[in-house]
Amino acid sequence: MKPQSPLRILKSAEGNIVLVRTKGGFEYMGVLELVDPVMNVVLTNCLEFNEGKPTLRLGKVVIRGSNIEFISIDYGRVAPEEVKIKF
Repeated sequence: MKPQSPLRILKSAEGNIVLVRTKGGFEYMGVLELVDPVMNVVLTNCLEFNEGKPTLRLGKVVIRGSNIEFISIDYGRVAPEEVKIKF
């Protein structure tokens, strides 16, 4: 079985709550609306975190793929207590 590409895995997570950490150390939690071929992402109902604390409630954000350190897909299932508190 051939392993799935990261882009395909991210595409399959569209519509789920994800956590995105940027190279600058900021984290964004929201609904993954769109991923493009260079892994730019669009999040809706987004919250920004700095040092683990919520700093801003944002509507829709676009995060450049080259600025992303990692993405935790299906964050609502992995950390439901975090999602309940924040959303």
